[in-house]
Amino acid sequence: MDDSITVSQVEKPKFADTKAWARFLQVFTLALGSGLMLAGVIFFFAYNWESLHRLVKLGMAVALILAVFSAVMTVKMKDITRKITVSALCGLVGVFWAIFGQVYQTKADSYVFFLTWAACILVWVFVADFYPLWAFFVALVSAGVMPFLDVSGWFTTLLMLYAVAWIVFFIFAPRFLPNFFAPPSRFITLLVAVEFCIAASVVCLVIVGMDQARNLLMAFVVVAAAIWYALGERNILLYSLLFVGALSVLQCLLTKLYFIKDFVFDIGFLFFNLVLMTGALVGSIFAIMTQNRKWKK
Repeated sequence: MDDSITVSQVEKPKFADTKAWARFLQVFTLALGSGLMLAGVIFFFAYNWESLHRLVKLGMAVALILAVFSAVMTVKMKDITRKITVSALCGLVGVFWAIFGQVYQTKADSYVFFLTWAACILVWVFVADFYPLWAFFVALVSAGVMPFLDVSGWFTTLLMLYAVAWIVFFIFAPRFLPNFFAPPSRFITLLVAVEFCIAASVVCLVIVGMDQARNLLMAFVVVAAAIWYALGERNILLYSLLFVGALSVLQCLLTKLYFIKDFVFDIGFLFFNLVLMTGALVGSIFAIMTQNRKWKK
């Protein structure tokens, strides 16, 4: 039996075709248009704030919400278009509460604003089931809960914890909510990459002497989780990012060593630094390429 593999049998890398690019452009332009619309509404009220009566301000905000809500309920549109429109609707709810707070000078704390906003859009977020909107909702709840916590010196740890909560939610929610819209893997990859970059930055800041030592334990947990996820999912992008983080930490160690007063290395140390970092970079590229070939098999 011939075990040779022909060229046609080799799995070729998948690239985006015309249809995929068209869909990306459609989603991108819709999201951009919704964002610009919200920005236009906000700037309109900001520019004409003094010349508008308070009832006019509130009436216009309510009218915008009702108009967008009516469009979502009555106009036939694609599913992705409807989800983006609902996202814009949720943004308009925040505009309304901001105007309400300014008109009546409620003097409410920021956490009241964010939690009220989140409570008002909860049903729409659940019905739309759109992962960027879920991420926005989690951010609102986080902003509302943050003032109740003593974040003095622990902000980075809490930031990493919130990012972990996002990742866990998007990974496990589809398993327990049958109708939940599972986000694409690239979205999870982006969240893990951002989380790892924060953790690597904490390690670097501790090395150079910044007051981040209390956040170091959480950073190590995040790094370990990122390594586990990258290897488990065979994600070459995250695997490459691990080496970038390692090289950054190594450079911070060398920089810290250079500025120790007991050592005067001058040109010799700089040459040693250049040789070591070049060797580490070449070794990292070789390890990434080797692992990529192994995973493709």
